Amino acid sequence: MSSTKPVVVYGASGYTGRLVCEYLREFCVPFIAAGRDKARIQEALDGIPGINTVDHEVVEVEHEVGPLSDLFAQSKVVCNTVGPFARFGHEVIQACIRAGTHYMDTTGEQDWLINSEETYGAEMAAKGLLLSPGVAQM
Repeated sequence: MSSTKPVVVYGASGYTGRLVCEYLREFCVPFIAAGRDKARIQEALDGIPGINTVDHEVVEVEHEVGPLSDLFAQSKVVCNTVGPFARFGHEVIQACIRAGTHYMDTTGEQDWLINSEETYGAEMAAKGLLLSPGVAQM
């Protein structure tokens, strides 16, 4: 299992996930780059100039609440870039609740913004956790 890092970028092999990792590298924020395929994540990160100047780790994880919870428990915040969020976001938020980890995502899906708040907002708030979908929405 991975070591403690403050941020998990879930979906790091995708376009947006890679950009988030690049941003974290620029500001020297340690992170875990996670997703379903370790080789694809590593390939994406290899394209980031200076990636070896930041403390990071590449982790392969199943898209299920249990494995995600185990991974997220080692961090403070999860940045979810795995969409469509209305289809794949539930397991990620449920894992954050179980792990006690803040949640943010990069969605622009209005239905997900509303549904995630209605479904998980009160439970996240009761645990003192931030639920912040849509942080990259234009």
